[in-house]
Amino acid sequence: MEIQVKDSAGPPPVADRQGEAAGTVLAVGGFLAAFGVASCCALPIALSTLGLSAASLVGIGYLAGQYQQALFYLAAGCLAGAGYLAYRQWRARTCGSCVAGSTRGHLLVRWTGRGVILLAVGLLALTFWYEPPI
Repeated sequence: MEIQVKDSAGPPPVADRQGEAAGTVLAVGGFLAAFGVASCCALPIALSTLGLSAASLVGIGYLAGQYQQALFYLAAGCLAGAGYLAYRQWRARTCGSCVAGSTRGHLLVRWTGRGVILLAVGLLALTFWYEPPI
């Protein structure tokens, strides 16, 4: 009877890397959609309140204003998908079903995705604070 020990120095499994990449893509898509939602009304008002110029957002706000509700639903869907993938990866790591060793690159991708999700949720919250798109 032999006991097999997992090598923790190897790279994470391919499925884990693909999940991180998919979560990052969904988080960035959600952020871009949330930026489109906020650029119409909430972001220029917030920047003006802080004393910053919002003139550069006029073109983006003009184009995104008519699609504000669709962009909101797209942002909510992308962020929900990214959050679900992040939860699944966290759950797999805590259950011990994946390799324990992660490189700094994978940690950077993971934390960048989480940061982008938080920024996008902040933009959506800012939008609902000033002028709800629904």
